[in-house]
Amino acid sequence: MKNVLILTNFSTNSWNSIKYALSLFKNKRCNFYLLNTTKIIENVAINNQTFVQNKKEKDPKTAFDKLMEKISSSPLKGKHVFIPIITDTEIIAATKLQVEEKNIDLIVMRTDGKPFFGNMKENSIFENVITKVKCSILVVPNDTRFRKINEVAFPTDYTNFNEANLLQNITDLLRANQSKLRFVHLAKKDEVLDKEQLWNKETLQDYFKDQSDSFHVEINKNFEVSIENFIDKMGIDLIIMAAKNLNLLEEILFRPRINNVKYYSKTPFLILHQSIN
Repeated sequence: MKNVLILTNFSTNSWNSIKYALSLFKNKRCNFYLLNTTKIIENVAINNQTFVQNKKEKDPKTAFDKLMEKISSSPLKGKHVFIPIITDTEIIAATKLQVEEKNIDLIVMRTDGKPFFGNMKENSIFENVITKVKCSILVVPNDTRFRKINEVAFPTDYTNFNEANLLQNITDLLRANQSKLRFVHLAKKDEVLDKEQLWNKETLQDYFKDQSDSFHVEINKNFEVSIENFIDKMGIDLIIMAAKNLNLLEEILFRPRINNVKYYSKTPFLILHQSIN
């Protein structure tokens, strides 16, 4: 049985991430741990990102009771097990603790569709979770509506070697959803791959030789534009990225420099760590 940790603040946007997770795993029994914390981390950008309880709810337990009633009446409830968790520990420490104690396979969290542009110094909460918690993370934008995952994109610059356990998790997802995998090389200019990049690309080609995959190139000085174009061109339903590829995460997900990129509010991201549960 899969163990999934969902970070919730009882908002409409948070409910959207729960619905997406339930739809994604409708054919697999899961333990869903629903985590709410009343304390945020220090020095984090909270104007757009916060996972504390709604101000209208003085008692998190009351809010959880309402959430559990909502889940119970949903046709997506299935045969899953739902466990609410309330803590006053700050969000990163609380998430790490639950990942270790509950043997979590996947974290699900929302964004609010408003990126932190270029020169902002603060980290968003989802950025802190991605970079500080060693567990796969599904980031669900507010405007995302679940649809069958037919097309999966894997942005890469071929500068990092991806270990077998990470690639196996991608393979499992592809088989479960009968998805096609599209590797897209992001480059700021037209250039020849160096020896290391070629080796990493060939490793991917060998590993996925029996899958429905293809290799593409997008050249633009702004990776956000490249991803936007690729999503539109290929009809991408999900973007997978390696957590250790911080350069790409920084430009595409954490601090895009282009305003109003559509993918930021509509396309879910699955961030995979090399060593995961």
